[in-house]
Amino acid sequence: MISKKNISNQKNQNVKSEAKIENEKFSVKPGEVVKINFVKNSLSENAILECDEKKIPYYLENDRYVAFVAETYFTNFNDIKCYIDKNSKKTQVATISVGQKEFPSERLNVDQRRVSLNAKDLKRVQKEQVFLNKNYSNSPSHPYFDEPFMLPIDAFVTSIYGSRRLFNNSKQTQHLGTDFRAAVGEPIKATNSGKVVVARDLFFTGGTVTIDHGLGIFSIYGHLSKVQVQEGEFVPKGTQIGLAGATGRVTGPHLHWGVKVNGHFIEGESLVKESAD
Repeated sequence: MISKKNISNQKNQNVKSEAKIENEKFSVKPGEVVKINFVKNSLSENAILECDEKKIPYYLENDRYVAFVAETYFTNFNDIKCYIDKNSKKTQVATISVGQKEFPSERLNVDQRRVSLNAKDLKRVQKEQVFLNKNYSNSPSHPYFDEPFMLPIDAFVTSIYGSRRLFNNSKQTQHLGTDFRAAVGEPIKATNSGKVVVARDLFFTGGTVTIDHGLGIFSIYGHLSKVQVQEGEFVPKGTQIGLAGATGRVTGPHLHWGVKVNGHFIEGESLVKESAD
């Protein structure tokens, strides 16, 4: 005769306990991205991930959920707290501390027409920004990639991300991208697979290609002398998407490489590093 105690023990052995969700610790610096991960269980499945009240897409990788969280260049240095929200129940899954980072300054002389815009050019820039913003708001919540990101060109960096710029001693901006030395006609590669959402000439970045990699991650390639892909086209990692040039607002031939994650322009090298971990 089987006792009630034995039946209870058997039931306990058949029940697989779920992994406990912990508040994991991560770190990031201004203008960088960090790859966070948290446990997969019934609480995190089909939940909403929010970091500082901003929805962040996540996906399954090696039995854990993964997300890329970006910190703005214009940081307030407060910790970023990430929660999963399911049926109005919030559980903290990550705390991201924000460290210090210094950025240099530089002075540039360019065509004054691209610094002090006339009415016609201003109208063009505003129209282009509406087009770009529409693309940035339509990224899918799943990744188009399954490999780490890479650099678009193996070349010397002539201007790092985050430099404070003064154009023609009159206009101050921040350089929210990375400039690589590149001669006119040098091949430029897609840093990962994705969908081409921009392949046209723009006022500031000239010949421009933007690739949507999913998850709200975009890579931008500017000042191209020739664009070699079409909008709507899906490209594998390493695809030649254009040729380097000196179009748009430039001081000379080079590649401007920008990366946007969660609505923030971030340092592309940090995405290369975090996606490889």
